[in-house]
Amino acid sequence: MNASDAQMLWMSAKIPSDQFLLFCFDGAVGAAADVRATVVARAHTIDTLQLKCREVPFSLDYPIWVPMAVTPAHVVDHRLPSARWVDCRSAIEKLITTAVDVHDTPWLVHIFGPVSDAPRCGESALVIVLQISHALVDGRGASDVARALFGTDDREQQSPPRRSRTWHWQARFPVVPAVAGFPGRLVSLVRRGRTAQRASVRLDRDTNAGLVPGPTHGRTRLPINSPPGERRSVRPIVCEASNLRRDGVTVTAGALTAVSSALARYLEHHGHDVPGDLSAETTLGKDTAMSANNFRNGCVDLHPRVTDLVERARAITESMGERRRRFAHPAFAAADRATELVPAPLMKWGIRQFDANAVPERVTGHTVLSSVNRGRADLMAGGGTVAWTAGFPALSPVMGLTHGVHGIGDTVTLTIVTSPAVMPDVDFYEHLLRAAVSDVERAFRAT
Repeated sequence: MNASDAQMLWMSAKIPSDQFLLFCFDGAVGAAADVRATVVARAHTIDTLQLKCREVPFSLDYPIWVPMAVTPAHVVDHRLPSARWVDCRSAIEKLITTAVDVHDTPWLVHIFGPVSDAPRCGESALVIVLQISHALVDGRGASDVARALFGTDDREQQSPPRRSRTWHWQARFPVVPAVAGFPGRLVSLVRRGRTAQRASVRLDRDTNAGLVPGPTHGRTRLPINSPPGERRSVRPIVCEASNLRRDGVTVTAGALTAVSSALARYLEHHGHDVPGDLSAETTLGKDTAMSANNFRNGCVDLHPRVTDLVERARAITESMGERRRRFAHPAFAAADRATELVPAPLMKWGIRQFDANAVPERVTGHTVLSSVNRGRADLMAGGGTVAWTAGFPALSPVMGLTHGVHGIGDTVTLTIVTSPAVMPDVDFYEHLLRAAVSDVERAFRAT
């Protein structure tokens, strides 16, 4: 396992970070048992789903992936009190508070339904949620796994991935290569650390010269930057992708524009000042993949004081571009390369020192927006065709409101994730966000 992926795994013990990919299949009539059989058969064709995690004794090295047998237990059939969407949504709210044990299995598939009144669906829909550890794949990787599970292409069943004799020996006696490789790893870390330090000096120089956008600074904490407690509230808003897109403005920027309006109105309604630096942490892909989690979080300004929504969307787009240009500086890749050689015991020790319950006065962003395009709408399950997809970015002690933006085909779902402890009137915020999406759509069409 790469150092950054292991860091994600170990941090999940303090702040859960499992991914939950929801797919709603319209017209599904197949029984859950048939869907389970299909998923298990497909999982046998996907190398990623035939692995589980094994820790190295005393954390002398990073965890390793070892073969895992796929069984029907990997697919869970959830019985709902009724066929109503509201009961399905409540079950999902409970589900996203759980976490897989990667040492047993890093993934599960959950089946809900049939549902009679799911958004944008007819009388019968099947809701399927893929739960998967962030240590195994990132958002794009998880979407690829889902496409392999529910895609319409024929896949031949494979044997478990073949491993070399060296790999089996290392998996059985992981302490030996960890100890033997430590001196060389330490020397390489020193070298890469020096390279990263020189690159950091160059970054400061280029920033001062105006060649690279400057760093973002901490923002004043808002009421939504509070511990969420144990319960969760989710509200998906499904719309046409074209509603949030126009020339020069991506769906992600359009969604951020809607969030900026809704969040500002929500704060005003509750008597809070709307800060001019209202912002959202947004996932931005890396140019070079060094690990399964190939992204960074960038703080994007939401420009709530720009009243024209088209101009605000352009300003948000520029803010996203600035974060990308800064992250493209060689200093960030050099730091990543050095991090990959940090000794596992040191990484584990640092994570142990992290206080997940500490709530600082300043935060890196006021909310989170995670955006992934999951491709063509050609997925099927139980005889139904995928109508929409959603995701649920995790909450944390300083992030009580997150948003998912997930598209498939011509639809996009803007999902609210919060908790009653942070936002007891989530239905009101959903109303504001739906209205904001309509406002953005009208503004984009008018120009």
